[in-house]
Amino acid sequence: MLNLFQQYAKAPGITLAVIIAVSILVLLEKAFHPTLASHGDFYPALLSFLVISSKTVIPLLLIGTLAGLNGSCLGWVNGGLWQSLWKGVVLAAGMMVFAGLYQKYSHLIFGTPYVSTGGSALGHTSSGIAIALLLTAALLNAFGEEIIFRGMLLPVLSNRFGIAVSLILQSLIFTLYHFFPLQNSVLLFFMGIFFALGYLWSGSLLTPVIAHLIENGTGSVYYLIRLLSHS
Repeated sequence: MLNLFQQYAKAPGITLAVIIAVSILVLLEKAFHPTLASHGDFYPALLSFLVISSKTVIPLLLIGTLAGLNGSCLGWVNGGLWQSLWKGVVLAAGMMVFAGLYQKYSHLIFGTPYVSTGGSALGHTSSGIAIALLLTAALLNAFGEEIIFRGMLLPVLSNRFGIAVSLILQSLIFTLYHFFPLQNSVLLFFMGIFFALGYLWSGSLLTPVIAHLIENGTGSVYYLIRLLSHS
């Protein structure tokens, strides 16, 4: 399947530039978040929205301007739209079962209950506009991260290391880039494996995007309902 993306895999410098750029943005977000939070919950939510929006815009701009490629090099719907969609739903279902079991029992390994980073952000937000920004950011994140890590990084790595090693490497980089606590990072690592396997399974980047959208959206709606029930 990844032979379809060998054209793009010949531009590893673009992928490296994208990952460095978005990692700097994530670090800046984490650095400025406490200061902005002291002025209310709107500004941290706006910052998260701008950073996550940039995750989508930056790789697409670099692909188009520096690499001279169009979006089709990412393989959005290879194998057909319907196949991409239903495989994305199946992938999301499997991932959520795994994530649910991990979140329930990971305390046996780490000694502390699992706390969702996204849920924690929503749990400390009361402004309707801030909540809307965070929910929109969670959905945008699915596009940006899949473009970077599955659409760009996975083909580049597979061109050099083969599929098996690349599955692990792309998920490790995906995990480190988030700068999450260890307990969250372990789950994120396996999620990165799931997303990549979905991409390989369908041959379409839309499949992990759909799965990522469902995973992020379901978690966001769950914490939103909890927030509203306590208001």
